[in-house]
Formats: sequence, structure tokens, C-alpha cells
Amino acid sequence: MSLRKTYNIASSSAASFWRGTSGSRVLSSSLHHNKPKENIVLYQKESCPWSRKVREAFSMLDLDANIKPCPIEGTKYRPELKQMGGKEQDPNTKASMYESKDIIDYVFDHYGPGKDQVPSSIQDTYTSTGLSRMSTLMRAMPWNGLIQYKGDTATSAATLIPSKITSEPHDVKPKMPEINKPIHLYSFENSPYCRIVREALDVLELPYTVHNVAQGSSKRKMFVSLSGKMQCEELYNLFHK
Repeated sequence: MSLRKTYNIASSSAASFWRGTSGSRVLSSSLHHNKPKENIVLYQKESCPWSRKVREAFSMLDLDANIKPCPIEGTKYRPELKQMGGKEQDPNTKASMYESKDIIDYVFDHYGPGKDQVPSSIQDTYTSTGLSRMSTLMRAMPWNGLIQYKGDTATSAATLIPSKITSEPHDVKPKMPEINKPIHLYSFENSPYCRIVREALDVLELPYTVHNVAQGSSKRKMFVSLSGKMQCEELYNLFHK
């Protein structure tokens, strides 16, 4: 195992540690509530402490989402986010909102047991946000979903993207992968391996649909039928073969 890969796994595991089990299990109280007919759209930054709490809420409620990554200096979706005026767009109700607290309260009210049942780990408190910030600190490197990858520069992709395409020499202009099909990611928020994949998608500004498969999810059987086993490390390996 390379030093870079060892660092990625260790620091991502440390990030998961600071969030405990938040986002790793579906709330039993949410299992019988209606789910949106169309996926909610989230404009988010993987490393953002507040975006993390929103993603944890989606895992807890077993909700899928269409993700539009907005890393720092991103040019693909950040202008769209400013124009739309909201981090969340719900095509089912035409609702649009920006603050993480409002988004979490909204999804718990519409697709869960109600905003009065929001767990303390994702509430709008100094403790919750502080622990989420600690997770961000564990992954505080530019390639960990913090900043847009600038493919038109001569810098090595190895300093920006933790994936197979980072093997080019420092003096060779990195080549971006061509992806012509929609990306579907089976993931759950607190998995250290899934986080690394999401970070790669973030810096590349690649939109994707996340299918949350936290413990207790109704979609776990579907994921096992696709992958052969319930192990999100397989998702990580798709980017690191």
C-alpha cells in the first residue's frame, strides 16, 4: 500500500471518528414515511461542515440525492448555485433553501418523523458544528474536496486528485477522464472509503446521484446484487485500481 493511500484511509477514518455514528444508520422512525418521487438536488462542498450534516440527515432518512459539487473556485455549479439562491432544490414541492438547519428541518418534516426528532448530532449547535469542523480538519488538504481541480494547469494531478489518473510525471499535463454516462454512487455518509470517492468527484466537479445505503437502508439488497457484497471499499477501489 502506498504512503498516499495509507494517508487517505487513515485521515478519512479519523474524520469519521469525529462524527461517531452520525449518518451511518437509518433512523427506525423514518422507515415508514413517504419518500420524494424525484431526487432532491443538493449543491454542496464535500469538505463543508454544514454540508456534511445535511448529507448525514439524508443518510438517516434513507434519501437519495442528485449532487452538484461546488468546490472552492469551482466554475461549473457555483454560478448556478448563486443564481438559484439555494443549496437544496426539491422538485417535488418547488422548495428552495440555503441554510443547513433549514434544509435538515425541511427533510425531517417532509420525509421523516418531523423536525422535533432531529438527532443532536446534526442540530444547529456549537458542539455538533464543532465536531463536524474537526472532521474537515482531518482532511484539510486541497485534493480532499476543498478546491476545484484546474485541468488546464501544468501541475501534477497527483497533488490534487487521489485517483488512478494521478500517475503522470510532474511535467506532464494531466488528462481528465471522459465520463459519458450518469454516475450513481452507492454510499453512506460516514464511510471513510466512500468519502474519498466523493472528494474525487467533488474536485473534478462531476455531478452524481448518491444512493444512501446506511445500516437499515431498504436499498442495501440492491447494492449487494450489483456489487456482490455489502462493502463500500469496492467503490473506493473503482478509483484506485
